[in-house]
Amino acid sequence: MLKINHIGYAVKKLDRAVSQMEDIGYKFGNMVADQDRRIWIVFGRKDGYQIELISPISKGSPIDKILKNSGPTPYHICYESDCFDADIEQLTCGGGIKS
Repeated sequence: MLKINHIGYAVKKLDRAVSQMEDIGYKFGNMVADQDRRIWIVFGRKDGYQIELISPISKGSPIDKILKNSGPTPYHICYESDCFDADIEQLTCGGGIKS
């Protein structure tokens, strides 16, 4: 059975986004730089929910296009799976996700 692990948010300024989310009760871990993808990442938790804030380190990051098209926004849901193949089968063939 799929379980949501986190919701990912593209943000322009990571420090500002962390501060705003802390104001509503989120607690964050350490920021991590992914130099290969040119992004900053940090995870926050509140009331059993987890979010991931992602911002560009420099131009050319994969987050640039999302921010350009939509501005700061949630853009992905990460699921946990105990049986990946069965869950993919159910999502694609069982009436879930249609591509």
